[in-house]
Amino acid sequence: MDARRRIPHRLAIAFLGFLLISAVAGPARADGKAAGTFLASLTNQAIAQLSDTSMLMEERETRFRVLFRENFDVSAIGRFVLGRYWRRADKASRKEFLAIFEDVMVQRFAPQFAGYAGTGFNIGVIRPLQDKGQFIVSSTIKPPKSETVAVDWRVREHEGRFTVLDVIGEGVSMALTLRSEYASVIKNSGGKVEGLTTVLRERMAHSAAPGTTASAAN
Repeated sequence: MDARRRIPHRLAIAFLGFLLISAVAGPARADGKAAGTFLASLTNQAIAQLSDTSMLMEERETRFRVLFRENFDVSAIGRFVLGRYWRRADKASRKEFLAIFEDVMVQRFAPQFAGYAGTGFNIGVIRPLQDKGQFIVSSTIKPPKSETVAVDWRVREHEGRFTVLDVIGEGVSMALTLRSEYASVIKNSGGKVEGLTTVLRERMAHSAAPGTTASAAN
């Protein structure tokens, strides 16, 4: 199994770890301790929200979407994964892409969190970055009946709150992986972001089968 095929599982565990300990309310100081607290709070509440095996998938996706919107900088991630193509796209195309991008993230990761009650999460080293208010927070995640996974989080503080910019599961960056994947699709679509948006929408429309996700890759 190559590295690319392992990415969804690694990043799903990484997303799980974040969602288990996120949703911190109120302002936070832009220091390492606050960044760690952001990633280590409200564990029991998040587990209760996402790991109930009897929960309907629609409800799990709804809860995941709320946590994703509140705690990930979807706009910043979207701009990064499009790279130079973001600058070339008009306002309407950007908005359309960000909407389908959020749907893809929800569909790709939400189904994988059922039955993850009891997952262990530990904060490691926290490193400030040169970019103001940004930190890399190292952690380990131990899902039930699975090996421990090392996950780094790139987080940023802005106007009194933290958000996640990237998740790096055992050296595999979510943002960089998507950037490479999406650039290939855009290139094959005449260099238009609209082509990528169409591909993602088509993938989602044909991904009703269990375990299928709206990856832009063939």
